[in-house]
Amino acid sequence: MRSVLLTLGLAFGLTGTAVAQNYTEIKFGTESGYAPFEYKNEKGELVGFDIDVGNAICEKLKAKCTWVEQPFDSLIPGLQARKFDIIHASLTHNEAREKVINFSESVYAIPTQLIAKKGSGVVPTIESLKSLRVGALQGSAQEAFAKQVWGKEGVKIVSYQDQDQTFVDLLAGRIDVVIAEKPNGIAGLLNKPEGKDYEFVGEQLEHPLLANRIGLGLRKQDKQLKADVDAAIAELQKEGVITALAKKYFAEGELDFLGAK
Repeated sequence: MRSVLLTLGLAFGLTGTAVAQNYTEIKFGTESGYAPFEYKNEKGELVGFDIDVGNAICEKLKAKCTWVEQPFDSLIPGLQARKFDIIHASLTHNEAREKVINFSESVYAIPTQLIAKKGSGVVPTIESLKSLRVGALQGSAQEAFAKQVWGKEGVKIVSYQDQDQTFVDLLAGRIDVVIAEKPNGIAGLLNKPEGKDYEFVGEQLEHPLLANRIGLGLRKQDKQLKADVDAAIAELQKEGVITALAKKYFAEGELDFLGAK
């Protein structure tokens, strides 16, 4: 039996609260090495902003939330193989992914920037990066951008299954630069003692591949689930729940909360 019953709709009462019936369990696929969006705390528990938002969506739909961990680049294949029902892992909504999956309404947007050693003089241009090694998360919008825009011009792009490993290799000198979503760069390196000699370099990157509007990924055929999730997101935004949850993880202005209050 499928873990989500998709034949029932979502109704709104006079109070504006979403009421879904007969949703038993929603399985979310995520990757747990991407603080502050999804990561393991000192107790080994899966936590983070995306986890909190996913749990809030389940609460709206009166469903049990189950989280399935996989490497980031295997999340779309895992969704298609029905290992879970929804991807929630800071997944950028772009045209390439939209060809194979549907996206919910965007929940938030994130800037992308380069990280390098302080005083390096690195800027995000082909000329500056030509002799350097740039680390990126495998399967991410940042990797796609780096390969398409810089890799074709001879810049060495080094891909990693885990974003945290890009920071480990940057500290070890095995790569020279990391391209990352700004909040992840702060939480994963710059706010840590070992990151004191590193900084964001150059301007925030602007490109269609890096539009960085983040939504939840769903199978094309699961139209009712998408409609129900979209309605739940809209309510959470209207009620200010998403921005309230974000205060646990982000400084003001670090994310764009789009339709949130």
